[in-house]
Amino acid sequence: MTDNPPTTPPTIKSIASYVKRNAAKVKKAQHSTHMASESVREADYKGHHIVIRTTYRIEVDGVPLMGHMGVTDDGQVHYHPVPNASFVSAVDLVKQLIDVFPDDFTDDAGGAHGGGHMHMGKSQRKSRPKARRTKKAK
Repeated sequence: MTDNPPTTPPTIKSIASYVKRNAAKVKKAQHSTHMASESVREADYKGHHIVIRTTYRIEVDGVPLMGHMGVTDDGQVHYHPVPNASFVSAVDLVKQLIDVFPDDFTDDAGGAHGGGHMHMGKSQRKSRPKARRTKKAK
């Protein structure tokens, strides 16, 4: 057995120092856009190699939901900005995001994107086209 030195918990000063050192990297990463998330699952079955690619392009009120989504082998959907939660469907995931982060989905969100990942304010939204009604043939 090796003796590992005890882990020292972070202090406010050490956290601030870490944030300062990495702020430029974080800022650069937040400017990249993830318009689509692709999850790749692979399996071998009875001599066949299976590859399943699942791509998500999610919008709420006409605005893309940012951040990477993935699907596990058992079909659970997860969203990287909320790493400790998984859902049975992408729709359930987005509903939960709206419930938990309602301010990120309001007109006055000001482009906050929930820490760079969620939603834009009204000023940045694309206007949604109105649905056309068609007359039924008689």
